[in-house]
Amino acid sequence: MNPTQQIADAIRKVTAAVQKALDGGRRSRVVDVYDLVEVLLAVADELDPEFPPTKVKRRKPRRGR
Repeated sequence: MNPTQQIADAIRKVTAAVQKALDGGRRSRVVDVYDLVEVLLAVADELDPEFPPTKVKRRKPRRGR
C-alpha cells in the first residue's frame, strides 16, 4: 500500500468512527478545537500505531448552542 492510500484509509476509518459516534448521540455536532485535535491524533495513531496514544482532555458540550 502506498503512503497516499494509507493516509486516505486512516482518514476514512477515523471519519467513520466519528460519524458513528454522532449518529449514536455520543458526540456533539458542535466542533471545537479539542474535537479537531482528537480527530487529528486518531488519524496519526492509525498511521503510526506504535506511538503511545495521547490522552486529550474532553470537555462537555456547551448548552444553549
